[in-house]
Amino acid sequence: MMAIETLALRTLLTVARQRDGLDETRCRMVLEFLDAAGSVDGVLQRTLTELGLTEHKFSILVALFALDPAAATPADLSVHTDVTRSAMTALLDALEARGLVARRRDTRDRRVVYVGLTDPGRVAANAALMDYLRTADKLAQGVSPADQAALRQSCALLHESAGQFQPASASPISP
Repeated sequence: MMAIETLALRTLLTVARQRDGLDETRCRMVLEFLDAAGSVDGVLQRTLTELGLTEHKFSILVALFALDPAAATPADLSVHTDVTRSAMTALLDALEARGLVARRRDTRDRRVVYVGLTDPGRVAANAALMDYLRTADKLAQGVSPADQAALRQSCALLHESAGQFQPASASPISP
């Protein structure tokens, strides 16, 4: 059930019901999934905001936490976090300004920079991971183990379908 049945949602479902080749039930399922995902994402984002983190900064801390005590190059972090290399520098600058990460140059090749957690960064990363996971755990408390398994299976099917998706030919909307 959608949190709020908006005019847009009602219109989409009415069109899905009226047009040939569309299944209103499947359309509703995807729209309800998006609505629930947006609600869950909003709660998790608020958790990060309370910690003074963005999703990208958090993902960098998680990657560094996973690699600790080893350091990583910004390029490696880009791969692990799905953050572009161009955005990585500014994000690392912000984390370094807070004392959470430190950069050091490779002694053999001064062009290479390594990034690692500082001692306060380890403490902060651990606390952030725990807060984030506690929030995720609390969000799922009311979902039975059977429903959790069904949701994971449904998500896997949606991922598979999205990976094979070929958009229908559509004309751009004219102004």
